[in-house]
Amino acid sequence: YVEQPCASVEELAAVRRRVEVPVAADESIRRAGDPYRVRDLEAADVAVLKVQPLGGVRACLRIAEEIGLPVVVSSALETSVGIAAGVALAAALPELRHACGLATVQLLTEDVVGEPLLPVAGSLSVVRPEVDPTRAAAVAAAPERQAHWAARLERIRQDQPS
Repeated sequence: YVEQPCASVEELAAVRRRVEVPVAADESIRRAGDPYRVRDLEAADVAVLKVQPLGGVRACLRIAEEIGLPVVVSSALETSVGIAAGVALAAALPELRHACGLATVQLLTEDVVGEPLLPVAGSLSVVRPEVDPTRAAAVAAAPERQAHWAARLERIRQDQPS
């Protein structure tokens, strides 16, 4: 498949109608106010789900069930803690027709766990990694960066319906 070849869901639907290669939607699901527009406009053959931006494993399971498309579980550049959530989602899905994109820990120079969650023979174990406080402190963002993200999260929380 080709992943997210254009920005809007409408463009994605137009591309899908014109090509024989399956089309996967990533940003059109992850960044959308309504991730189901991809389904409603028949804009994709595959749904790419990323746990953290979509609200966690349970939220992704709900989307996977309701969107009615084969799912690929993927990640951004994440520590072993984030990858473990993606692995948990992948393990909970009844079917995975395509390989997941969860092998990004090796791109980090440091991780927050003592034993990074790395693929072995193409597979990742379903484990809950233990955060090493010393490692976490070593890679912690500067206080002003932490304040930036805390403020952003607060704005998001305020925008959520009650």
